[in-house]
Amino acid sequence: MSEQVTVSVDDAYVDRIDEVAQRCRAAGMDVQYVLAAVGMITGSVDTGELRTALGSVPGVAAVEQQHTFRLPPPGSPAR
Repeated sequence: MSEQVTVSVDDAYVDRIDEVAQRCRAAGMDVQYVLAAVGMITGSVDTGELRTALGSVPGVAAVEQQHTFRLPPPGSPAR
């Protein structure tokens, strides 16, 4: 099963974020976006083990699971 993750890039590697993204791909991450301005990479991984492996990639400061929130349409009854 796939889970969406956000990778925070270490400050010392922000200028080489594309390199870090390549390393994340090599570790098994399906990279969707490389957000150089904020030092983040988003994408998905297949298992929690891969998420743990991403944490050991040089240049990765943190790996966090993304959470999705959905709001009801305007005017729908409150629960």
